[in-house]
Amino acid sequence: MADPKPDHTPRPQPLYQFRENSWWQTIDRNTEKPTNAPLFHLITWNIDCQAQGGNLRMAAALRYLEQLTKEAPPAVPIVLFLQEMTLSDLKLIQAASWIQAQYNLTDIDTSNWQSAYYGTAMLIDRRLTVNSVSRIRYKTNMQRDGLFVDLAFARDGIAGEQAIVRLCNTHLESLVAVPPLRPAQMAIVAKHLHDPAIRAGLVAGDFNAIEPFDRTLHLDNGLKDAYLELGGQEDNDEGYTWGQQVHSELRERFGCSRMDKIFYCGRMRVNSLQRIGMDVKVEDSKTAVMRSWGTMEYVTDHYGLMADITVE
Repeated sequence: MADPKPDHTPRPQPLYQFRENSWWQTIDRNTEKPTNAPLFHLITWNIDCQAQGGNLRMAAALRYLEQLTKEAPPAVPIVLFLQEMTLSDLKLIQAASWIQAQYNLTDIDTSNWQSAYYGTAMLIDRRLTVNSVSRIRYKTNMQRDGLFVDLAFARDGIAGEQAIVRLCNTHLESLVAVPPLRPAQMAIVAKHLHDPAIRAGLVAGDFNAIEPFDRTLHLDNGLKDAYLELGGQEDNDEGYTWGQQVHSELRERFGCSRMDKIFYCGRMRVNSLQRIGMDVKVEDSKTAVMRSWGTMEYVTDHYGLMADITVE
């Protein structure tokens, strides 16, 4: 059941960095020098936590993400949003040498999730300055929340001054609820993205956009939809992120949809947006095993998104 009185106050949590052969909490983040480059890449992807073969699928997803990040311009830092993570997923993330060398993590266990089974996590390029990490709980039947990270960028070249960019990774309520829950969840996020003390805000993830009201959640909350801002059209195969990699009976029942989105506000520009994760599968040698379990060999049922972002 939904929490009748959810606490919408940000709940601080640690940030973790790999050093001395282990993951340790970072300390005194506010004393770090702000990041100078006013740009970064954002990747968001939902890795299905319910399908069989979780370790096989996550291992394949990480191999794909490693190659994807290697192909990005090396001078541009990267932030990865992941949804439907499990504890076994977090362990695989922590064991990946490329992540150990390049990223800080918001979560290394389930202690900050409402659910003991699944939740969200961020991988944040070490070159980015993190001021804070926190979560805000929603009214939800599915243990959903918003994971917030404040990044500090040098402000207009002024020594010692910071421009804060607030990021939120979220997995909004699934399915149809009566009354609907996603509008209130997005309104909570938007309130914190419109904080006058910050330069810009962005929320991305699996928005489960399956009902008519989902099409206007950005407008209802004073946010921009990156896909639409860049000329994308609704009800277009080029925008769909769910339905292409599911069993045919599910696709026939629910159709395809643009579940995964990026919204933003403030002094920020999304320069480009593309889908990722298309046709990514487990290793060929594991395909037969996956099929024997009645599971498709795709890493997940979602496409992800990758955006090139400038802080203005």
